[in-house]
Amino acid sequence: MAIDLQQIGKRFRFYTHLKEIEMDELVSLTGSDEQTLSNIISGQNYLLDDLVGIVKHFTDLNSQWLIYGEGSMFKPMDEDGNCHDNPNKNCLKKDRSAYLKQMQNMLVELDAAEVAKGHSPDVDALKAKLEEYKATL
Repeated sequence: MAIDLQQIGKRFRFYTHLKEIEMDELVSLTGSDEQTLSNIISGQNYLLDDLVGIVKHFTDLNSQWLIYGEGSMFKPMDEDGNCHDNPNKNCLKKDRSAYLKQMQNMLVELDAAEVAKGHSPDVDALKAKLEEYKATL
């Protein structure tokens, strides 16, 4: 299966938007420079080693989903709905209602891009998750 840098960038951008992580926080969290992060997010020329070095800082992010678009965006949570790596916080911030519409639009964009590449879209689970979050607000 070929790796599509633009698709990885779109998925990483989707993840960072959903998690409400701005560029300055990305730089701080990963120790990477802004240019490398910008290249990844925009799907421009970058090394997969750079991507791996960055992704290891996001323990709730499913790397299989990020790279290949397969499976769920997030690794499984525990039975209380907490991140597996930090039992004291939820995987998503509580004040996420303003981002739901934006995330739905990005899902449509990701879905269209996957279909255009001939991949079977797996965004139904993400759409259901957004609806679930919307219902809890």
